[in-house]
Amino acid sequence: MIDFEWYRSFISIYKHRSVSAAAKARILTQPAMSQHLAALEAKVGTPLFIRAPRKNDSNG
Repeated sequence: MIDFEWYRSFISIYKHRSVSAAAKARILTQPAMSQHLAALEAKVGTPLFIRAPRKNDSNG
């Protein structure tokens, strides 16, 4: 059974384009948000986002 909190987390990650920002908006920890995403991905059997490396603005 899929937990609706997983869907809420997925939508928040999509909206904020960041797990950390989504966690802050939902008043959750980043690890909790990542666990929601991982659980939903495991349930549907496919990655839901393409992960990109962090932007490093200090390189000019």
